[in-house]
Amino acid sequence: SGTGGRGVTLAALPGATQAPTLVGQIMVSQRDRHVIVFGSDKLGGSGAFDPLQIRWSDTESAALWAPLATNSAGDLRISAGSQIIYAAQTRQEILVWTDTALYSMQYIGAPLTFGITLLGSNSSIMGPNAAVCVNGVAYWMGIDCFYTYNGSIAPLPCTLRQYIFDDINMSQAYQVFAGTSNAFNEVWWFY
Repeated sequence: SGTGGRGVTLAALPGATQAPTLVGQIMVSQRDRHVIVFGSDKLGGSGAFDPLQIRWSDTESAALWAPLATNSAGDLRISAGSQIIYAAQTRQEILVWTDTALYSMQYIGAPLTFGITLLGSNSSIMGPNAAVCVNGVAYWMGIDCFYTYNGSIAPLPCTLRQYIFDDINMSQAYQVFAGTSNAFNEVWWFY
């Protein structure tokens, strides 16, 4: 509604049904246009935040969150880890990092809408800004190694690995930031 308009919560949207009020991260899926939240209060508005809960609205609607036979809203809970740290869209999937694992979330259509697959456990991420996706490949900084994902998880060779991980202040892990330099075909991490 222009620059004079103010943002409102999802629950305050006209016609909102069971919209989440507590979320960790929010995005709109590119292919099917669902609003997705990663880390959310439980369905039904119990107010209890579940850091492993994923919920999505009906397609093309930020207001309809109640799963019904007439819409595609829904939810699922992932099991590995204690919290969702970050989610990023790639060409064919949404990658979801917890503090101990990496998942692939894909649109599968009715009646379940989304499916989730564990890609690997014992794969950490330093913080919510420590990953970047370039040309369908994900790169991220874990707590002890750099990783890449291009259909499978693999350690990223790095001659500076020992220097970086022996020197890093883990209490500042959430300040790690990944970026790219397209001119030099590089991925960078600032820590």
